[in-house]
Amino acid sequence: MQWTILGAGAIGSLLATQLQSSGESVNLLDLRRTHHTANASMGIELKRRDSSLCFCELPLCTLQELSHSDVLLVTTKVWQVIHALAPLQGVLPPDCVIILLHNGMGTAEWLLDHFPNNPLLAGVTSCGALKTDPHHVEHTGFGETWLGALNQAGESYQHLVPRFEKALGHAGWSENIAERQWIKLAINAVINPMTAVLNQRSGILLQHKQEITGLCAELVPLLNVHGVTKTADELQSIVLQVVERTAQNYSSMQQDLLHQRKTEIDYITGYLLQQAEKQGIDLPRHRALYLQIKALESQFI
Repeated sequence: MQWTILGAGAIGSLLATQLQSSGESVNLLDLRRTHHTANASMGIELKRRDSSLCFCELPLCTLQELSHSDVLLVTTKVWQVIHALAPLQGVLPPDCVIILLHNGMGTAEWLLDHFPNNPLLAGVTSCGALKTDPHHVEHTGFGETWLGALNQAGESYQHLVPRFEKALGHAGWSENIAERQWIKLAINAVINPMTAVLNQRSGILLQHKQEITGLCAELVPLLNVHGVTKTADELQSIVLQVVERTAQNYSSMQQDLLHQRKTEIDYITGYLLQQAEKQGIDLPRHRALYLQIKALESQFI
């Protein structure tokens, strides 16, 4: 089975190296290259949780070489997904399964419209990764990875779960991946912008439990509308568990602002605000955080 990774950021690099180390055939899609170059590759060194090092030489593939891909794992920033996938229309084999594995929501609808014949999956992961430079990635935290089908063709790909489990640890199949996506979205909407505004590791949020309480309570009516039956206390408990588990980690949004990169705020809090407006639900605390992040972004974008 040939795995192709689209998006060699922190999570993409972690998955690429761990999958290759577990015996899978993995390459990286390089959209900048238009012609095959013999032996073109990218070296990535993985620092594992036990501090051991693993060096992987990952072949680079072009659009034309996608005909050999069985799985396309999309791990770009969420705002890059549509732009990155658009050139693949008419090129990607119809039997190649596409897996969306990114923060935020709002891309699945486009994928269903533009790749209707491919098996489509969505995934969520709580694994932590930090890319310190283009050739070095650190596995900063163990977590769970869940996959689920976005269309009927995707239902027959549950056999991919053991391969994820071998590479990453705990993995499972969800019959309701949308619920897990909404919960992950809620967690990200609390942790990412708060840590980015404070410019601190996640653990700092343990000193801001009152703000977390308010943000979680505000989201409950919207989650309930979308079939996620969590109380404010239950959601807060989930968020605090993630904060405690990732206390020494920097959130991706904090890292994006630190390095003056566009953040994923429009597909995390922005998506929540759009969905809330459709339901007539007000999210003043989340709107305030959204505006703070946009103001910080505007200093360099």
